[in-house]
Formats: sequence, structure tokens, C-alpha cells
Amino acid sequence: MDIYKFLKGFEPDDRGRFIYQIWEFSDIEIERTHDFIQRLFPLNEPSALSLNKFYIDDPALIERIRIDPTVANNFITSKNFFLGFLSRNDQWQRHHNHNQLRITRIIKSLLLFVSREEAESFHQNVLSLVNSNALISTKAYDYWSLALGDKPKTQAC
Repeated sequence: MDIYKFLKGFEPDDRGRFIYQIWEFSDIEIERTHDFIQRLFPLNEPSALSLNKFYIDDPALIERIRIDPTVANNFITSKNFFLGFLSRNDQWQRHHNHNQLRITRIIKSLLLFVSREEAESFHQNVLSLVNSNALISTKAYDYWSLALGDKPKTQAC
């Protein structure tokens, strides 16, 4: 798979999906499909939790992705796609929900490939969606802050 061409919208991912097809996923597909998030929001480090170990370790490719305005717009569309899912559902606001890990990945990916402003904006949007009955662990909040390079805002229990 050519991640650059995928992010640009020119080629499908290794599962045969174009980026715009992922943006059309239903909430059930988003919840049950676990590999799309690594394609939409790649990182420059392997994930300890991802079985496919998908990441970008080529600095030239990272820079090529960073400077492409079409790819940047697609990152923002992907960010909004996922925010829409979070806003329509609250199951992610429970202890140890895998969507909390996805949030961390998205913050890191936006910071790496788009801008600090986009990463911070996403983080703030997520925080604004948290309802008063949320059972999100302090550890998750800390991971989100650390993804931005900030100090944790809470003390781990």
C-alpha cells in the first residue's frame, strides 16, 4: 500500500478501501472495524496495541505528507468524520473503551502531519463532548495531554 497515495485519495488501502469510502462508514462499521484508524491517522512509531504494526518510519515520506495541502484537507475531513462518530455516540465515554486509544492516535497524527492547532482543536472538541456521566479514566485524559506533548492534567489513580 502506498500510504501517501491513499491519504491523497488516489489509491485504496491494503483492504481495497479508498479514503472517501471509509468516511462513509456507519457508526457500527466505525465501532467494529479496527484497522481503518491506522490508515487515516498514521504515526511515525509502532503501536503496542495494533497487530498490524502499521507506521511510517521514513522522514522524507513524513515530510511529503506534511507539505501536501490535499492530504492536510483529507486529515481534517478524517478528523471531522471521527468527531461526528464521537458526537453521535457515548459508549466511548466508558472505562477502557478502544475509542479512547483512537483519540490519542488522532491527536498524535494531527500533530505530526497537520499542525499543533489541528491537534489541539481536536483535543478540545473531544473534551467538549464528554458528558457529566462519563467514566473516562484519568489515565486516558493524561494520554491525550501527553499526545500533545503537554504535562498530564490529572493524577493517575
